[in-house]
Amino acid sequence: MAEVLHSDAVYAVLQSPDIQVVVHAIPQYIASTFEISVPPTPREETAIKLFFTVPSFEWARGVVTKSGGVFQPEKWNGQGFTACNAVDPEGNVFQVRVFSNAV
Repeated sequence: MAEVLHSDAVYAVLQSPDIQVVVHAIPQYIASTFEISVPPTPREETAIKLFFTVPSFEWARGVVTKSGGVFQPEKWNGQGFTACNAVDPEGNVFQVRVFSNAV
C-alpha cells in the first residue's frame, strides 16, 4: 500500500516499499482541452500505462469505484498473475494484478 508523502495543488508524492511515484498536475492550458465524462471515457493511447499489484480484485474494485473510476470485468491470466483493467475518473486506463497464489 502506498503512503502519501506530500500532496498539494502542484504535485503529490506516493511511496511504498517498492516504488515512489510523483504525480504532477497538468497545466490549466492543457487540462482545459480534456473532456471529462461520467462515466469516464477510456483513453488507451497515453504516454504511460500503470500496473498495480493488489491484494484482491474485490478490494481494487472498491477503491476504484469509490474514487469515481470504472472497474472493467474482463480478466485474463499472465505468468503467475491474473489481471484486469480499470479506468480512473479522468479516463486513464491502468491494470490491476493479483498474483496467482492470492487469487
